[in-house]
Amino acid sequence: MFIVVFILFFANIFYLPHAECDRNDGFREVEEKREGTVLKSSEHQFTTDFRFVVMSDIHAMASYSWANTTENKDLDLYKDQLRVLNHIKDDYGGEFVALPGDIASYGSLTLDKIVTRIGGDLSVEEAVYRAGMNCYNTTRQLFREAGYNTLLATIGDHDIGGNEGFRADLPLSKLRTIPQARRAFGDGFNRDDDGEFLFKSQWFDNKDGGVISRPLGTTYENTTFAFVHNNLLLVTIDAFELVGDGTENFIDRENGLGGEGSVTCTVDSGGLHLLWLENILRKGRDDSSIKHIIVQSHLPIIQPVRKVSCSGQFLDYGEDSEFWRLMNEYGVDIYLAGEVHANTATLTRYKGSDLVQLVTRGNFFNNFLTIDVSENVLDIKIYNEIGKMNKFNAQYIKSGELKIDKTSSITKLSSSGMLELLDLSSALLSFDFETILPLGTRQIPGFRGKNILVATEATIRGKRCNESIHNLGGFGAQYDAVVGNVGLVEGRNGGQAGNFTSESRMAIYGTGPFSAGQAISFGLWFKTTESSKHMVLFHYSNIWGGYVPTNVGKDYFTLVLENGIPVVYTHIHATIRSSIPNMLADGQWHHIAVSMPRNSCYVSEIELYVDGIMVNTTSTNDQPIFQTTSGKSSLGGYGFAMTGFEDAFPGRGPFIGLLDDFTLFGRPLTTIDTDFPEAKISRTEKSKPCTDSGETFRINGMKRSCEWVARRNPTKRCAKKQGTIASYCPF
Repeated sequence: MFIVVFILFFANIFYLPHAECDRNDGFREVEEKREGTVLKSSEHQFTTDFRFVVMSDIHAMASYSWANTTENKDLDLYKDQLRVLNHIKDDYGGEFVALPGDIASYGSLTLDKIVTRIGGDLSVEEAVYRAGMNCYNTTRQLFREAGYNTLLATIGDHDIGGNEGFRADLPLSKLRTIPQARRAFGDGFNRDDDGEFLFKSQWFDNKDGGVISRPLGTTYENTTFAFVHNNLLLVTIDAFELVGDGTENFIDRENGLGGEGSVTCTVDSGGLHLLWLENILRKGRDDSSIKHIIVQSHLPIIQPVRKVSCSGQFLDYGEDSEFWRLMNEYGVDIYLAGEVHANTATLTRYKGSDLVQLVTRGNFFNNFLTIDVSENVLDIKIYNEIGKMNKFNAQYIKSGELKIDKTSSITKLSSSGMLELLDLSSALLSFDFETILPLGTRQIPGFRGKNILVATEATIRGKRCNESIHNLGGFGAQYDAVVGNVGLVEGRNGGQAGNFTSESRMAIYGTGPFSAGQAISFGLWFKTTESSKHMVLFHYSNIWGGYVPTNVGKDYFTLVLENGIPVVYTHIHATIRSSIPNMLADGQWHHIAVSMPRNSCYVSEIELYVDGIMVNTTSTNDQPIFQTTSGKSSLGGYGFAMTGFEDAFPGRGPFIGLLDDFTLFGRPLTTIDTDFPEAKISRTEKSKPCTDSGETFRINGMKRSCEWVARRNPTKRCAKKQGTIASYCPF
């Protein structure tokens, strides 16, 4: 019998087997020394207590919105999905399934179309609720029929109308029906046929002090909840919040927040939601029967992460958020997220914590995790779809493993394959141009061909491309480049280089790695004699929506060689231009590096290096950088980016010449960055002592005060002492 004690949870007295061959032979050892923690590979043998399955962003369920469960069971989609789920249950098991968001998708439908498709004499709000209930009831029945009776579902942006539906100024806006969409999600997944909340347990009321299983009295009381199974506490968090009255789109360029219309992603707004979470985590930490704590929400926190054809939303303030702080301080083991349709495992940078962020994909059941839970070990395996059809093959191969071993006082982690812990300090992208292989030689997850799972050709800017250059950086195969008409010729130091003409194409199918204000740096070698052309060396921009030619909305990022002079564009009128005395289209090898020195830096702060030396620059339309989160990157042209750039820049074209050794980091460049061969990045002195609060300096030709700089770089504030500023002003 379930017992729930409703308490004032803000009171201080309460805490408010299947064997597949691995592509990697065994574990690749991970050894990392961190403050207070040593990570090593672990071969600890243990007896599994239970297993559960994780599927993020399964999508495709919106088709069930327009009829009841009985009618939906006759659909071919239902039969295909049931066949695949039966295979997963039979071969891989699992006592329950966690779904970290985006089960359905209504963003591309207007509210009027939803009413029409539902039929009957319903209001807009009633139609949205009915559609959600149809969808989620059918989804529960589908999993139940496969043997999974318990679903722990996290609300995603698509489940409540995103992405287009979050905009206050678009015909597709669904801001007015977010309450109904949220209620349908909670009622459809988290209540039984009698309307009783499903996830109640005696653990929430015992002699050691009680907590309630969900944050009653908040917007999230039906979609945020805690679940206890054996020795595991799993907390599900709804992290979507309407900003103000929803009449204006929210974007904060200075702090890199928002950017998704009137809905932002946060748990930090204060009140009972965050307090409830802290009470739950405190009790989980202090209860000796709880050996492991997992939190799931829809959005990645640590950035950057791998992404595929997604909007790339993120949690506001990320690793600086109270949400992340609580998870680290209360000993959470794993943070599960989705949203980005790709797999990334990242270890926290929080001192004294071993929290791992696991962001995974599950689109059309093409990828899933199994998590084996025992007394002291969490063993996570990832399975990736294989087969000849483009979906629903019901064939999987183990593609990675992560083990968290807490047997001793020092937590040990081992990782391999798709779950290898990402090194955020190393290059994410790296192309050496030594080898060009047929496209499809290795799978780019999510990049499907027509009627086949693994794409073998693509059309980029009107050119058929069927080759690939493999990514040697930390983002791996997910960011292999799709290539067409690129030749290999003798390059620098006896190696190969890519020979680009106006017919050449080289584009990355994976989304990102740019994201809002996230600091990015990159560098490449080039050689050209085209001194009278404007040519694209590197480009990143959105793949959906309209071309943004003004300073409204999000940015893009293009490195252009204009008559031999490097120029960076973040908008059509926002640029930073090098002031080098000699143009670089001289038939010699040169190295260019571009670095954002901090998150959400101003355009004028971008650092530009030529042959390893930082050069003077001038900027136009200075503002904080806020990159589109749904873009793709390319070399030598516009790649997979949306159309419109050719019209906006009619005098600009593809790069003609040689390219070599492209490298991109998800961080600023360091003082000496040895990842760039022969180009040791060397900074000139960029600080002066400030002797008076009113003293000004010339920064890129603009007069700036020390306070001006401090406001835009709060991590390096100038400290006033007795009317003077004693520290150095970074600029």
